[in-house]
Amino acid sequence: MIRTYGFDLVRGVIDVETFSPWFLARDPQQRSPLAAETIELTGPVDRFSLDIDFDERFKGFAPVVRPEPRPASAVMPRGTVAYWRFDASGTPAAGTSGAPVADGVVVRDLTGNGNDLTVSRLHSSGPEALTWSRDHHPGQPAHASLRFDGGKSPDRGAVLRTAAQAPLNSEKFTRGYTIETFVRLPEPFEGDHSWMGILSWEGRNGDAGKTTGWSPLEPTCSLNLSPERFLQFVVYPHLQDADPTSWSHAVPVGRWMHIAVVNDGRRTVMYVDGSKIARNPTQPSAGIATLGKPFVLGATQFDARFGQGFYGWIGDTRIVDRALPVREFLALTE
Repeated sequence: MIRTYGFDLVRGVIDVETFSPWFLARDPQQRSPLAAETIELTGPVDRFSLDIDFDERFKGFAPVVRPEPRPASAVMPRGTVAYWRFDASGTPAAGTSGAPVADGVVVRDLTGNGNDLTVSRLHSSGPEALTWSRDHHPGQPAHASLRFDGGKSPDRGAVLRTAAQAPLNSEKFTRGYTIETFVRLPEPFEGDHSWMGILSWEGRNGDAGKTTGWSPLEPTCSLNLSPERFLQFVVYPHLQDADPTSWSHAVPVGRWMHIAVVNDGRRTVMYVDGSKIARNPTQPSAGIATLGKPFVLGATQFDARFGQGFYGWIGDTRIVDRALPVREFLALTE
């Protein structure tokens, strides 16, 4: 028998298999029942996988060099409509990791376009609903994030909203758009957080004249998480009466991911960690039917009301008014 060890640096595992090359080389028609049975051993001690953090295991002699923070000016390509980050460069009021983010704190739109976000808590949520964090995606420009502790029963959470007259509220994006953010879900992922919102525009799609879709009471554009931990990006286009929706696989918990939604003026494609997901719609989709109402991080409305808030971490978030190629995404690949 031969045993092979496959080192998968992407998945962070060692895959072990045990088989007989001599039996494999024999004519299948001439194998005895015993030979056919023992070509490959599949018991728990012969075929298994070992989880391993390669970076941690080998850091003593091959340390991983993490990227340094990148200035905002380096990650605002042509057409950047809004860019928010939660370190001192984007949020002068940024506090120590674990400290509550006070209501009224302003997160600046670093483009200078006036799409600043203001913090407020939902319902009777306490200080723990939103805190500062130094946790971040390894390829994220800013080395900081916000920790949201939203949930149901009772509904709680926190949101960051643009002001009533912010330009982003009415942007239609008829030439296309790229919406990016960094997200991490807690591990363990405890409680009921089904259909929690990550980002959205306020307002009912029915008020925008849309008659198709699941309900006229849902917003015109939102990024949410289903009960199965599928990402859902649903948009009511400016130029069509439709609701083309992208659905991801079940996304992981306990690690950061980069999410990008790219529209080229014709169709929308969602990417997770730079990979195009399989369940993107083929329906035409041009623009976003915004209603002049605020853009929101941390929740999604239904019938113009917020319920639960997001549960997890959110990092740098950027919106560009055109389709970006993967090589221009916010996330650096290691």
